[in-house]
Amino acid sequence: MNIVWFKKDLRAYDHQALSFSLQKGKTVGLFIFEPEWFLSSEFDLIHLNFVIQSLEDLRTELALKNIPLLIRHTSAVLAFKEIHRFHKINHIFSHQETGLIWTYNRDLDIKKWSQENSIPWHEFKQFGVIRKLKDRDTWTEKRNTIIERKIVLVGGQSALTSPWELNQLPYELLEKKTLSKSLQKGGRQHAQKILRSFIDQRSQFYTSSISSPLKAFSGCSRLSPHITWGNISLTEIQNAVTAKKYFLAKNQPDSWWKRSIENFESRLWWHCHFIQKLESESEIEFHNMNRHFDGLREQEFDEVKFQAWCKGETGFPMVDACMRALLQHGWINFRMRAMLISFASYQLWLHWKKPAEFLARKFLDFEPGIHYSQVQMQSGVTGINTIRIYSPKKQVLDQDPNGEFIKKYIPELKNVSVSDIAEPHLMPPFLQIESGFRSGITYPSPIVDPDLSYQIAKKRIFEWKTNPLVKAHSEKVLKKHVSRKKSTS
Repeated sequence: MNIVWFKKDLRAYDHQALSFSLQKGKTVGLFIFEPEWFLSSEFDLIHLNFVIQSLEDLRTELALKNIPLLIRHTSAVLAFKEIHRFHKINHIFSHQETGLIWTYNRDLDIKKWSQENSIPWHEFKQFGVIRKLKDRDTWTEKRNTIIERKIVLVGGQSALTSPWELNQLPYELLEKKTLSKSLQKGGRQHAQKILRSFIDQRSQFYTSSISSPLKAFSGCSRLSPHITWGNISLTEIQNAVTAKKYFLAKNQPDSWWKRSIENFESRLWWHCHFIQKLESESEIEFHNMNRHFDGLREQEFDEVKFQAWCKGETGFPMVDACMRALLQHGWINFRMRAMLISFASYQLWLHWKKPAEFLARKFLDFEPGIHYSQVQMQSGVTGINTIRIYSPKKQVLDQDPNGEFIKKYIPELKNVSVSDIAEPHLMPPFLQIESGFRSGITYPSPIVDPDLSYQIAKKRIFEWKTNPLVKAHSEKVLKKHVSRKKSTS
């Protein structure tokens, strides 16, 4: 028989590994709850909950095709050894994964074991990410070829005669934890509903909604967790986008909707672009992309400030509202993610690693390649990106001018006037009393001086960025990680 090893590709539709396995012979699915996942710094029970929901859907889909889904709770090598001991494995099929260092080492162990046991392991591309890529000159062309393919149809098989012990999903791990009811649910059924609602209606508001934390919850696609865990393929999404673009080009050629859907399509490109960075340089999970920024912040980490940031208690309303929204929903829009890490990196002067791990646990759509690339970019240690030090006050004026978002997630400020919502600590004492708010008592006072911390951070980061060693290494980073079309001249 063949084993289809499901990792972060929890679906039975447009699944190349599953389709090819069925063509090769009798097939059994396998998902492994690995101890290395549970022990990783980026793991949270919200991820487990989403995966369990996805596996429930997947098990139902596979059952209709007479494909058993084995669930194992052990390391990957031990799981394969156990199965091979009782049922001869002919082939292993799976999608490639560009993940954390533990998944990379795990895959090396499986490769070694499969070779020692003369079991071919066939891997298929999950995203537009190229292994052993020599340069970025033709990456876009290669990426598009992978994503813009035809949907792979997955058939079924006759029922297997051998009985299979199908282990239960680990519901008991969630029993003692109360998870937010606002979290998105996993599974292909939910992914399809979200895709359809976005393509058919919500996508027209995409461009005007992506920056506002108030509008983004409905205006953004909200497909990211389903893409991360593979409830839906990028190809299926791309096909839906292409069809919508064709319809709009014929019926609304100069419409805002057409430009909006094209804007969303560019984000699909960026998705693979950033994962490719981790594939090409796995060290960015741990080290500054530009190693000559080493020493910039590492020795000045303030745990008290970090904890205030984690809890949404910094005294900066926009920062705290975004963090509290994230803790409730497992999601916040990109601009506000950038502001959160920028604020931690500059105003609080925290090295990016611990904030990155914290956010990874809270992002339901945590994707290692995107996450660590973006965190490093927003904290200014790549050497190739524009330094962006977000002003929390300006973000209120730009993205939440009426204070709706802030008051929703910081009820302590619900009676504060719109004119004072960005900096409530500056209100005179009598106005604070009238508003039922007391700075430093009912809501924290700012944990840093916003103007002073901004000036100090700006001075320090630009001093480092102009260092000749930093500039020289930036050229290497640029060559390795910036996508470009190869010149034909």
